[in-house]
Amino acid sequence: MLRAAAATPLAGLALPGAARATEYASASEVLDTIDRLETDVDRRLAAIANVVAGAQAFSGSVAADHAAHRAERQKLRRQLKLPAAPGPPPTKPDPSLPGLRDAQQQLVHAHAEGLPSLGNAGAVALLARHMVDGARHLTVIDLWIEAEEQRG
Repeated sequence: MLRAAAATPLAGLALPGAARATEYASASEVLDTIDRLETDVDRRLAAIANVVAGAQAFSGSVAADHAAHRAERQKLRRQLKLPAAPGPPPTKPDPSLPGLRDAQQQLVHAHAEGLPSLGNAGAVALLARHMVDGARHLTVIDLWIEAEEQRG
């Protein structure tokens, strides 16, 4: 039975709890989504840093990475002749670590799922580098949550 299962292609299988990938229609849609999700992560992390001692250094580091990423995406938008990103809607951020983790994971997934829609090798390379930074941030958030659970 295990050999048969191992030989079965995974494509098309509906696994319980499996998330569906987002298919983006354009590079502009990918960049807009990333901008929105990145702003959400920034707001959540800033809200946490306001109430959790010691979180300011991580929050500042992530904010600096995001500022650099935003500047590179703005340059990419100009190169690809895409419109500027729409302003983010005002929201009240959820200052919970699980909420932050979910938001960061959505951001990393948006990068990965958006790569095929970019249609430009330079854009793919840029967002792939940003995705690696996002995955690094996600790992730190996971470790932070784990440490809080052990403390708790």
